[in-house]
Amino acid sequence: MVRVGRTGGLLGRAVLGAGAAGAVAVAGWWRGALTADGTAAAVAVGTPVFAVGGGRWAAVLVGFFTLSSALSQVGRERKAAMAAVANKGSRRDAGQVLANGGVAAGAAVVAGITGKPEAAFPAFLGAMAAATSDTWATEIGLLSRRPPRSIVTWRQVRPGLSGGVTPLGLAAAAAGGATIGLIGSLGRPRRELVALGTLAGLAGSLADSVAGATVQGVYRCPRCGEETERRVHSCGTPTIPARGVAWIDNDVVNLIGSAVGAITALVLARRRPGRRG
Repeated sequence: MVRVGRTGGLLGRAVLGAGAAGAVAVAGWWRGALTADGTAAAVAVGTPVFAVGGGRWAAVLVGFFTLSSALSQVGRERKAAMAAVANKGSRRDAGQVLANGGVAAGAAVVAGITGKPEAAFPAFLGAMAAATSDTWATEIGLLSRRPPRSIVTWRQVRPGLSGGVTPLGLAAAAAGGATIGLIGSLGRPRRELVALGTLAGLAGSLADSVAGATVQGVYRCPRCGEETERRVHSCGTPTIPARGVAWIDNDVVNLIGSAVGAITALVLARRRPGRRG
């Protein structure tokens, strides 16, 4: 009887979670922030978060989505040049949604299976902080008047190319992680969560940049000579491999960053004062 009741309770929460996630996803699609398959992926990511995590988990997920979508509209004309470099646009497709939210959704699933959402919350927060930090670093960093530099070689790189960083982008990354930590406290600001979000967000964002500069597949247009993440350059010319691993695209790099953010937050949470191990 206990198992049946628990199963029924989980099923009921799953249905409510899917409904809430669907409402948010459809709103994102209607506002042009998600593609059709991105909307379906958002429901898949949001359902366990809304069903298992509760209010502050949901607030973190919605906060990431709404704030990041709003930032994508800032300086749109100046960001248009990125279209020739990046493989994807501002509308998030399924790959982008899963890359940014897949680890967080996994933490919610673990919380549901173990029945210990508080134990899994740091991983969820860290993953979302990393996704937010990376997104803010990109959206705000592209507005920097200083040219980006490769995080590995420190040479100037074209704006929008993965692996490039700017002081403005790094500041935005820290702000994004701190914001997620603040939202995660649900109106009760706790320096611990803000610090956790900031550090995990920065770690994930920097890991994203390093992966983007080293292993992500980058191509060169034989006609223009410009590097891009696209298989076909904006001029219409098929590109040729320049460096990196072909199957590692920006979505894989984002997934790496989210995982690093989750792991960082778990390690920091276990080492906080008053805890051992």
